[in-house]
Amino acid sequence: MGPRAVCFLLLVWPVCVPTYALAQTQSATVSPTSCEPGARGKLNADSDLTCGQSDSATTAAAKATRSAPLIDAQVQTAAGASPFPIVRNTVEVHADDPDALEALAPVAHITQREILSAAGTFGDFTRYLQVLPGVVWNSDLSNDVLVRGGHPIENLFVVDGVEIPSLNHFSLAGSNGGFTSMIDSSTIGSVDMRAGVYDANYSSRLSSLIQIHTRQLGESGRAGELTVGISGAGGFYQTRLPHQASMLVSAHRSIVSLVTQDVGLNGSPVYSNALARLDWNPDDRDAISLLSLSGNDSISMRPCSGDYLVSSSVKTEYSGWRTTEGLGWSHVFSPRLNSRLTASTSLTNQTIGQEFQSGNVPKNGIPSCQPETIEPVYREESHDGLSTVNYQMQGDIRGWLISAGGSGKLMTPNERVEQPLGEPSPFSLQPAWSDAILMNRQFASGQTAAFVQVDGSIGSRWKLLAGLRAETFSIVGRHAVDPRFSIAYRLSKHQSVHVSGGKSSQLPPTMDLLSYPQNHGLRPIQVQQAAAGIRLVQANWGTLDAEAYEKHYRHEAVSTEYPQLMLSNMIDTLGQWFVWLPLTSAGSATSRGLEVTLRAQAHGRVRMLTSATYSRTSYRALDGVRRRGNYDYPLVANTIGTVRLPRGFELSARETYSSGHPYTPYNLTESYAQNRGIYDLTAVNSQRGPFYNRLDLEILRKFRLGKGMLDLHGGADNIFNRHNLLGYVWLQNCQFSPECMSEQTPVQLLPQMGLFPAFAARYQF
Repeated sequence: MGPRAVCFLLLVWPVCVPTYALAQTQSATVSPTSCEPGARGKLNADSDLTCGQSDSATTAAAKATRSAPLIDAQVQTAAGASPFPIVRNTVEVHADDPDALEALAPVAHITQREILSAAGTFGDFTRYLQVLPGVVWNSDLSNDVLVRGGHPIENLFVVDGVEIPSLNHFSLAGSNGGFTSMIDSSTIGSVDMRAGVYDANYSSRLSSLIQIHTRQLGESGRAGELTVGISGAGGFYQTRLPHQASMLVSAHRSIVSLVTQDVGLNGSPVYSNALARLDWNPDDRDAISLLSLSGNDSISMRPCSGDYLVSSSVKTEYSGWRTTEGLGWSHVFSPRLNSRLTASTSLTNQTIGQEFQSGNVPKNGIPSCQPETIEPVYREESHDGLSTVNYQMQGDIRGWLISAGGSGKLMTPNERVEQPLGEPSPFSLQPAWSDAILMNRQFASGQTAAFVQVDGSIGSRWKLLAGLRAETFSIVGRHAVDPRFSIAYRLSKHQSVHVSGGKSSQLPPTMDLLSYPQNHGLRPIQVQQAAAGIRLVQANWGTLDAEAYEKHYRHEAVSTEYPQLMLSNMIDTLGQWFVWLPLTSAGSATSRGLEVTLRAQAHGRVRMLTSATYSRTSYRALDGVRRRGNYDYPLVANTIGTVRLPRGFELSARETYSSGHPYTPYNLTESYAQNRGIYDLTAVNSQRGPFYNRLDLEILRKFRLGKGMLDLHGGADNIFNRHNLLGYVWLQNCQFSPECMSEQTPVQLLPQMGLFPAFAARYQF
């Protein structure tokens, strides 16, 4: 969606993410561990059963001579440390060396229990990802995941093997971030985030792969839950079906609009979502799954024209829906050869209308919220489709796992944008409105890819993965060849080192490609990245890891009208003016950092994750001047943990700290003269705000109620009510109010979320 953002130029939060090197695939058998709701299977060298698949898939795996795909299994280290997931499926079993089961290049792995018990997340798994080393976000009201200096669109979301182009509510075109996830976290079994280099069989993204594994059915053969909380009300039901099949269904709806009509956005969001999954094992060699994920959302943002503290003169009406339907088929040909076919279709629809409010009609001499005039200024209607087919073959040759396959995508954009008058650009010194656009594009375009990958062991200490992915982008007539590798070496039973590197390519957002004729020639953005890490400690109490990374971007889309601006260093602010700009692929950026991650537990009563990242991010736009990136936060630190207390209570706390974010000051002379906020483009990101700090607390209590369990959560976010900086805004009505001018200037600090209650009740049956 283009440089649509406006009110807070270059305000997006930092991104310095940990870069765990690519985890190594191990060959292993699976132990018959108990399948608690949402649990994944554990690997060891003694048996054949996994909870990491549906019941049907598990049966097929067990009967296929210990060789079926061990999908989404996780590794339990010999020392009892926190489990880390294997990157891919495996084929042949080698149980000679139990220590070989350790994943030498850790991947950030999060369980359902961690998500639901964490303070400060509202039960949203994407907000839990924000506490991982180097991950930051746009604002407290956003669930954006910004990884290693990257834009939210640089993350690939995969649910049960199906790529999801749009996972969040209020996710505007050109961004994967939004208000909250469309997946109820109670239906999640686990989440894996792979920053940097990941498997070649997935579509390329510049920052990370985020895999969501939905919950698996326990031994009881049936499970369900009813939930109500600050994030909404809903529930799920899961049951075993005849003929080696099982089913999971869930639905969720927001309730915040029933409590308040303004959550700080001049409006209150309304959203709902649904998920369904069907697993079926027709025979011993096949496992078939069907997935459906959908959501819809709307918001009416109506700033009061008579309020001198209002920062926008635009009334915005937004509504949208998105859906993905997917099919997965795994087939075992022999103990050393299997395949995986995935097909999906996705539709995204959104409608945005904006009206410019000017003047005010007072009532009894007192300013009211009724404007003198209302003029339509913006209309957007988009209906985009994406159909995908991916086929992969895996074979074991002398202990080396060889993977190869291909994919095809058919994109069907249908975009209509009308902004005939343009807008009062916050970047332009000219009083006249600019950047008018009329766009109506409907067509089909393809994208194809082929990939090959090999990984295995050299001796007892070395692990190697190497892959190559070649993609063609028909919409711009370009192609890319992206190599990648990962090497790990075991120093001792408790220590290991790893290095990884590769290149990734990704198109700019489709709507930006279509907005102006010259944008049709934009090139795929490329990033070359490398990482090196060490597991310093692995013990019964936890793990300590350190990792350094470096990323170099090129072919970034930059503005030809304002040579200081880069597309990926601008943010989407729903409710502000939309800005569309002519672009060219002449920008570059650099991000580098060092991350330290500590995971610890004590006697099953205390769990803790602490991460700290030092990083720097910079970019060069068309003028060639190196500037701070939006995500240049030198220091970011997070701690999140839970403590089990007597009488069934559990305390959860989250502490977050970061350096102040860069921002661009206003050109005060021109802003006063024109009574609107105009950024000083000679000082882009030259200022830095104060540090960010927030403490969230929640207390949990479990009760047995009938045949089920009742979980009650209560607490608050930002319990000290700190006024952390979101940005600075221009109060356009301030000059018309003597009270405002006597108390402050039109430049107003906009704070993040203050003290905010958190509560939830879950009944599990």
